[in-house]
Amino acid sequence: MSRPAGALLLLCAGWAATLWLTPFSVERVNDLFVYREFAAPVLGGALPYRDVFLEYPPLAAAAIALPGVAGTAEDVFRAAFAGWSLLLGGLTVLLCGALAVRTGGDRTRALFAAASLPLLLGALVRTHFDLAPVVLMLAALVLLLDRRPRSGMAVLGLAAMTKGFPIVAAPVALAWVAARHDRRALWASAGALLAALALPALVAVALSPSGARGAVDYHLERPVQVESLPAGGVALLDALGAGEARSVQSHRSDGVKHPAAGALVGIGLVLMLAAVAAAAALSAGGPRGLVLGALTAVLAFAALGKVLSPQYMLWLVPLGALAFAWRMHALAAVLAGAAVLTQLEFPARYFDLVAGEPLPMALVALRNIALVAALGLALRELARGRQQHLLDGERPPGGVAVDHDRVEPRILV
Repeated sequence: MSRPAGALLLLCAGWAATLWLTPFSVERVNDLFVYREFAAPVLGGALPYRDVFLEYPPLAAAAIALPGVAGTAEDVFRAAFAGWSLLLGGLTVLLCGALAVRTGGDRTRALFAAASLPLLLGALVRTHFDLAPVVLMLAALVLLLDRRPRSGMAVLGLAAMTKGFPIVAAPVALAWVAARHDRRALWASAGALLAALALPALVAVALSPSGARGAVDYHLERPVQVESLPAGGVALLDALGAGEARSVQSHRSDGVKHPAAGALVGIGLVLMLAAVAAAAALSAGGPRGLVLGALTAVLAFAALGKVLSPQYMLWLVPLGALAFAWRMHALAAVLAGAAVLTQLEFPARYFDLVAGEPLPMALVALRNIALVAALGLALRELARGRQQHLLDGERPPGGVAVDHDRVEPRILV
């Protein structure tokens, strides 16, 4: 049996566990009902934004509605969505292997680490569509590494128009293109990205200006989500007697309000932007720098934002798998630990978390601390890679310089 086939077999076994084996199969909290309520009218001819509310970018409509082609009855849609997400999971595994090969990593490690995602995260892997933008983002990175910058940036734009988070990888990708291609290629790549972002957005506005604006306002007005890092800060302030935290149910989730919530969100945003800027500045060192930098930017977005839904951990699977392939064992271990902590809390203990029970609150706090630690480790690895790349470039003419992102040596002339 080939290694990719073995990894896919492991993935299928894990997916089966999320369907039939406790605790992996627990799905008491999921988004399938919301997806089904969207898919049924859309497949019947209703238009997103105009006739049916959609909180996501335009291309999410296809990722959500596609499983409904098999039927929108509860059991049928559940099974079809599980199959759709399994296909996306398989593509994620194979793309992680492809990126490992292109960045000097161990392909087998990447394949099997990515294939373990259902065992690490449980049923949420098959009850959310987040692997669709993950697949597009990874495909974009493969295209960029294969010296197809315009295609890569266009696909990255499509990923962001499926779910917004891949947009934070764009500064990293553009910085990498600028360092390795001429100015014409850079402008063409930036244009491809903007076109991929603008065309779906224009379609959404054409369908319903108020509906498209409502989707943006939905996220701007959303309160601090109960599992996020700022929510942990709010809970700490409440425990210290510095203002009272108040639970709220809105925007299809549970949130918290506190006098200092806005300030905490602002601090997180500043740190997030700083981390993305650092990832972009440090990414120009080679193929591995691009991939590590882009995935580090996504980690910053997940860890430091005002919303940290459990399915966001799916965005981080490639970083964990590739860190393992690159033998960055501390980073891989911390991300795996964060995934396990998420599964211990969600969905089995989610309502206990909302009720303020100590155990799930401790699990979420530890998970968020682990993600911040992972961000620090990833930035450290980026800095090391950049420094090594500069040292390699400073070797005397005719000397052999080994690029740590590639398997083979190159001769500097």
